[in-house]
Amino acid sequence: MPQNVAVKRSELAAPDLANPDRKIIQIEYQVGELPPRFLYIDKKEWTKEKEADMIKKDLAKRMAPPGETIVV
Repeated sequence: MPQNVAVKRSELAAPDLANPDRKIIQIEYQVGELPPRFLYIDKKEWTKEKEADMIKKDLAKRMAPPGETIVV
């Protein structure tokens, strides 16, 4: 089911030995009354579609019940 998600993006420097000019995108998102969450993706890989997919997968993980339930 589609949900309204508030999104803020920030570009951060994340240099490494192989790429001293590397940048990443920090994605802050919030849904309803849930606390905000942060996701990170390399700037070269970022697209709106990838961002939406990452948020959707993270939300599914957050909403899944913790642990498991068994019948004894």
